Amino acid sequence: MMLPGIAAIATLVFTWVSVAQVSEELSISEQGQIADRYDKAMERLDAGSANIRRGAIFSLQGIMEDSPRQQPAVIYALSEYIRAHATKKPSRTEKAPDIQAALSVLGQRDPAHDGDRPINLKGVQLAGVDLHGADLSRANLAGAVLSHGNLESTTLSGADLRGASLKGTLLTGADLSGANLGSAVLNDAVLIETNLSNARLDSAQLKSVDLEKADLRNASLHRTDLREADLTDVELDGADLAGVRRPEGDLPTPSPSPTASLCQVPAELAQCVPNTGPAQGR
Repeated sequence: MMLPGIAAIATLVFTWVSVAQVSEELSISEQGQIADRYDKAMERLDAGSANIRRGAIFSLQGIMEDSPRQQPAVIYALSEYIRAHATKKPSRTEKAPDIQAALSVLGQRDPAHDGDRPINLKGVQLAGVDLHGADLSRANLAGAVLSHGNLESTTLSGADLRGASLKGTLLTGADLSGANLGSAVLNDAVLIETNLSNARLDSAQLKSVDLEKADLRNASLHRTDLREADLTDVELDGADLAGVRRPEGDLPTPSPSPTASLCQVPAELAQCVPNTGPAQGR
């Protein structure tokens, strides 16, 4: 009487093993197809035609979406491609659709699959670039030229922007929380409602920038140049303002409580008076 039961169990085990084997074979086949697609895309990246290279870039995007485990390799390949084509001389991206395509693909990726391979665009020359809404979190953009570009609502949290040029760049609503902007040049940039909390802006140049409603809480602004900057409703609680260049003397005080004193502001910037109204300079 037990034989039918044993036969049924044996059938189930055989079926499970068969399904597992088929699944494994499909996975191996899929990985092989992905590897083949990747190799062909990389070959087309060296093509003489910009349109062919652009097609290869979008093929790499498809690979990244179909196989998230390949994302670090795609990030590396596209970062290398952009640096190779945009570091020797200034490049206007409207004349280089392949570079703009590579930037768009990187900016649209899912950062959760980056692994230990952050975007590396160190020293790129991309004046006038359009990165509106892109996600470049943790990217290495040290020494990059992004002047007069459109980075509105761009995510650059934790990015390395040391020595970068962002002169005249639109950064409205951008997320630069925790970013390192040491010695960066942002003169005449628009940073309305930009998140710069916990950012490092030591020795950065922010002359004539628009910082209206920007969040600079806990930011480091040691020796930062804020001459002629618009600081309307800027948040500075917990910010390090040591040595800030602000001869206008109207730098808002970082006040953790309503009774805070302007003593927190360097003496050359403001008088030490109770915070009972708008900060008054000398």
